[in-house]
Amino acid sequence: MQNLHSERVVIVGSGIIGLTHALTALEAGCTVTLVERNSRPLGASIRNFGTIWPVGLSFGKERTQALRGVQRWKELARDAGFIADACGSLSLAYRNEAWSVLQEFAALPDSAAEGFELLSPEETIKRHPLANPEGLQGALFSPHELCIQSATALTALVAHLKSLGVNFLNRACAIKVHDDAVELADGRMLPFDQCVIAAGEEMQILFPKELAESHIRRCQLQMMRTSPVNQRLGAIMVSDLTLAHYPAFQDCPSIANLQSVLHDAMPEHHQWGVHVIAAQHADGTITLGDSHEYGPDFTPDNWSRVNDLVLGYLATFTRLPSYRIDSRWHGVYLKSTIGQTQVVLQPRERVTMVTAMGGLGMTLSWGLAERTVSNWLEAGACIIS
Repeated sequence: MQNLHSERVVIVGSGIIGLTHALTALEAGCTVTLVERNSRPLGASIRNFGTIWPVGLSFGKERTQALRGVQRWKELARDAGFIADACGSLSLAYRNEAWSVLQEFAALPDSAAEGFELLSPEETIKRHPLANPEGLQGALFSPHELCIQSATALTALVAHLKSLGVNFLNRACAIKVHDDAVELADGRMLPFDQCVIAAGEEMQILFPKELAESHIRRCQLQMMRTSPVNQRLGAIMVSDLTLAHYPAFQDCPSIANLQSVLHDAMPEHHQWGVHVIAAQHADGTITLGDSHEYGPDFTPDNWSRVNDLVLGYLATFTRLPSYRIDSRWHGVYLKSTIGQTQVVLQPRERVTMVTAMGGLGMTLSWGLAERTVSNWLEAGACIIS
């Protein structure tokens, strides 16, 4: 990437989208100020699984972008001092339709060079003894996925960016974006040459009309984390429900049959949008979830029935030793209603608004940030040294 000379970049929001844009702009030679209304990131970026998830994305530009995200997370884990566990993922199939989907996926022309492995039930249990053997048809192992502890990683990433010269304004609330400056609640004005709005659902305060017209809606997740488990899963584990959820498998001929079977057999899971991921961190804890509830707003309830659905389904594809649930929480993010996984708006010249990553922000944000900065260059809006 070409170097930008002393361009002033103001970023609103210090979640993962904001942080990736901050580092990418800094590496391109910009002076970066990041505005965060809390003392640290507390939104969707730390309320997730910590999974870097290229296996969920279709072959093409977005999968390439996801693999770029894997590369960047590995680099930053080394540079900033946090753990990015290159554990890969294990998609387990218990229905004939799910096993057909995995076989069809592995047979796609683009799959050959990706290092995927189709495993028999015996091979699966030998390599991953905590997978449930009962009714197992087979599994797909993908070597690309990473697992991080989001809160720990983002804290380390913030410290790293500070050491490189990013100016963080914490407990500062942006209330208006002008043509060339961001206005804060305390009256300060932050001049910019480029501005990135990455404030999640709170960006409706800044550009409510543009957000309302962008075909997005709020999605609330319900999640849990276990106490440390002294045995390793060996991979991020998912099963039939998750195959039906992500874009990567939508071109498989058997996916419609699988979705129909799951809808009929598991109506409550469908009602709550439950599909289950088990992601184990370096300290042995396992993040579990999740559900998907859509609407303009939500009750504050943490539904015990949803937790029961998640834990009940978890038991169908894992054999975890005894554990307790140490924490439960909600996360809220914005999601496109027309199937976009990245919604990028340009409400004003030199203002880029990034939203609605559909739960894939940890995976796609690095590539998106590189594209944003490249677009500044292509638009001729920046001085090139």
